[in-house]
Amino acid sequence: MKAFYRISSAIVLVAMLSVGCKKEKEQAKPEPELPRPTADFSVEVPDTIEYNNFKFSSNSTNYESLLWQFGDDSTSTDPNPTHKYEFDDNYKVNLTVRNAQGFTASREVIVRVADPNFDPTKIGPSYFQTIGGTLWVSRDNQGGPDGGEGSKKVVDGDPNSKFLQSGFAGDLVIKFTLDSAVLAGGYTMVSGNDSPDRDPRNWDVQGSEDDVKWITLESAAASDNPSSPATYKYYFTGRNQRKFWHFRKNNTAYKYYRLRVKSNWGSRDFQLSEWSINKKQPD
Repeated sequence: MKAFYRISSAIVLVAMLSVGCKKEKEQAKPEPELPRPTADFSVEVPDTIEYNNFKFSSNSTNYESLLWQFGDDSTSTDPNPTHKYEFDDNYKVNLTVRNAQGFTASREVIVRVADPNFDPTKIGPSYFQTIGGTLWVSRDNQGGPDGGEGSKKVVDGDPNSKFLQSGFAGDLVIKFTLDSAVLAGGYTMVSGNDSPDRDPRNWDVQGSEDDVKWITLESAAASDNPSSPATYKYYFTGRNQRKFWHFRKNNTAYKYYRLRVKSNWGSRDFQLSEWSINKKQPD
């Protein structure tokens, strides 16, 4: 009787192993490989009016899904999207496509967004003069704001006058409250008439809608090394020299603007002939 059970068990085990082998053979059957995807696209050159509005068209093949990355934290899954950039700049646009088996392909190009009517060698008029407003400084000249070198000299439109602060400690704030909010395109400064070590070296220009929350529009760190153009552009090479800089990324109209001077070139005094917030281009 025991021999019968052993023989029966052996038969069942052989049968199970046989079935298992058949299943393994069925599961091991390879899946046909799909054609690999290819990524390609074209970019339509924008017109002079809506120069920042780009049309992208996918020419990719053998894909099931795709993803556009426009280089400004924006994305799209539309095969032929239109994308409008907020700011002028260079952007890396990447298209990634994927097929049903998970194979991917991608292509990346650099898109240049630039206003064809913008002239970087020019800046518009001062809003301090065209709109008006009130000036405030964190600490004034000893002679007061109306003194010969008082704070009002820094916004009087005269490059031959100047504001002088004695005992400069790297914490000077010059704030101008406009009579109405305006979208600024840049700012200007004019160096003083003497002592280059009194010139500003490190500063921030900021804007605010409510005089509470401030947004930095430009942070500058000047260098006197001509081989470093990114920082040398902030360096004053002469006396009563006017320099201007455009804001690269600003699309908000602010009523409050301020200049925070954090360091000069070593003097215990600070001087500046003019500071202004300006329209992007001349009228």
